Amino acid sequence: MKIAVWLGVAAVALGGPAAAETWQAYSRSPNNTYMADADSIATEAGITSIKVATVPKAGDPGDLSHSIETYQFRCEADQWRTAGMVEIGPDGSEVAQYPEEDAAWEPLRRETMPRYLKEIACDGARGVPPHWPSIRAFIEAGRS
Repeated sequence: MKIAVWLGVAAVALGGPAAAETWQAYSRSPNNTYMADADSIATEAGITSIKVATVPKAGDPGDLSHSIETYQFRCEADQWRTAGMVEIGPDGSEVAQYPEEDAAWEPLRRETMPRYLKEIACDGARGVPPHWPSIRAFIEAGRS
C-alpha cells in the first residue's frame, strides 16, 4: 500500500502541469519593456503579489538577460512595496538575488507604475494581446 501511495505522489510531482505564466507588456521606455505575469498573482494574509519583469529592448537574440521583481499590495488600503528582485543572466539562469524583507508600505499615487500594477494585481486589468508564455518567448519573438 505504501508503494502505491509513493508512486501516486511521484506521478503527480513528475507529471503535473508546470506553473503557468502569462506575461503582458504594460509599459515601455526607450530602453526597456516592462511586463507583468498575470498568472503569478497570489493573495496571502491580505497581501497580493505579482511578478514584474524588466526586459531590455535591445540585445542579441539569444541574450535572455532581464530582472524579475516581486511587487506586493494591500489592495484595500491602496499601499504597495517591493519584496525583492532576481537578476537573470544572458543564458537564462539566475545570477543574483536581492531580497527585500519587511520593506515599508508606501501609499499608491496616481499615474505611477505601482498604481498600474495594482490595477493588474488587485483589480483584474489585463493588457491587450499579444501575451507571452515566458520571457524567453517574448525575447525570441523579437522583443516587441
